[in-house]
Amino acid sequence: MKKSQAALEFLTTYAWAFIVITVTIGALYYFGIFDFSKYLPQKCVFPSQFKCLDFSLKPTEVRFKLVNNLGEDICVKSMQITNDATPPISCTPNAQPQGSCGASEFQWVHATEKDLSFATCTGGAYVADTRVELRVSLSYYAVNTPSRPIHSINGRINGKVTSS
Repeated sequence: MKKSQAALEFLTTYAWAFIVITVTIGALYYFGIFDFSKYLPQKCVFPSQFKCLDFSLKPTEVRFKLVNNLGEDICVKSMQITNDATPPISCTPNAQPQGSCGASEFQWVHATEKDLSFATCTGGAYVADTRVELRVSLSYYAVNTPSRPIHSINGRINGKVTSS
């Protein structure tokens, strides 16, 4: 009888220790101690044809600066931004038609920088002081190519949405 009581007390002591450790780890996780994404660097990655120089994420706006390294002038037909959240982010591209491109397109001379932006961003867990990963898609064609095939590139922006 004494052996079973000693064994039960031994197991109860370890059960309480296990519960305390589990509650402590749960509290640390709840308060964000194990959120390692906040320690990762912010980055903007595009293919080598379009080098990303800088970006900023604000609560209702996404801005980034790219360089056209294609070696030829292009007309950008469309820009789109999305992410994996439910519902995904929804933004309106800020592009003014210019040059010899169509009505909703803009011309981009080779070896020049272009500030691209999206406004009125909503949804997609795009909230101030949170970290987001966005996918940017650009469709374009070369100005001097007669058949004008449409090309697409995809880039990623991973950073923290600043509150101001």
